[in-house]
Amino acid sequence: MTQKNQGYAQFCPVAVTAEVICTRWTPLILSAFFCGATKFSEIQKRAPAMSSAILAHRLRELIAANIIAEVASQGKNKQYRLTLAGEALFPILENMGDWAQTWLRRDIVQHKNLDPDILFWEIRQLNVAKQDSIKKRRVAKFLVNGVPSARQCYWLMFEPDNTEICVSDPGHDVDIWITAHITTLVKIWLGHIKLSTALENGDMQLDGSPQEILAFSDWFSLSHFSAKALQELEVAATN
Repeated sequence: MTQKNQGYAQFCPVAVTAEVICTRWTPLILSAFFCGATKFSEIQKRAPAMSSAILAHRLRELIAANIIAEVASQGKNKQYRLTLAGEALFPILENMGDWAQTWLRRDIVQHKNLDPDILFWEIRQLNVAKQDSIKKRRVAKFLVNGVPSARQCYWLMFEPDNTEICVSDPGHDVDIWITAHITTLVKIWLGHIKLSTALENGDMQLDGSPQEILAFSDWFSLSHFSAKALQELEVAATN
C-alpha cells in the first residue's frame, strides 16, 4: 500500500501509513468520500483550490494503494468508492478532526479558512444523507455576511429526490431566509457556539413563517465534528 516513488524507507507502521494518506490534498479527498462524494466533480468541490490534474493523480495513487476503487460507470464522469481499507481510515480522520476541535479551535475559524463554498458543500452533503426524510420541496436562502459580494447568496433546495446548493436563484419561492456572518455560520456548523445562542444574541436572523422557523433547527444539521465541541460547551456551562 506504499507509494513507490517516495517514502520514509522505514518499517514503522506510522511512517508507512503516512506515505499513503499524508500527501498534500489526500486527507481532504478522503474527507470528501466520507461525506458521500463518489464523482470526480463532487470531490473537486470539497477542495476547489486543487487542480484537476492533481486530483486525478491523487485518485490514481489511492487506487494503487487499494484505498479506493473505480466503479464501472457510464460516460466520462467516473465514480469511485472506498474499499474496506479506505473505510477503515475513517477513525483516523475523525481523530484528526476531534484533535483540531480541541487544540486548534482558533486556527480553524481564522477568516482565511472560512470558504462559504466548502461550508455549503458540506451542508448539502449531510442533507443528501437524510434524503428519505424530505417529503416536499423546501427552499432556504442564506445571506452570508463577511464574504465577497459575489459569494453572499446561497440557496439550499430540498426535494424528495435531490438536495442541491445553488449560487443563483433557482426560481422557486423561498420558504425561509437565514442571515449571518460567515464566522457565525462556521462556528455553529462546528459546534463552537450553539444555534440557539446565535439566534438569541441576534448573530443569526431567521425570516419566514413560524412553522419554517420552528423547523429550521431540525433540518439544519451540524458537522460530524460538532459533537465534541458541543460537549465541551456543556461542561463549561456547568463549571
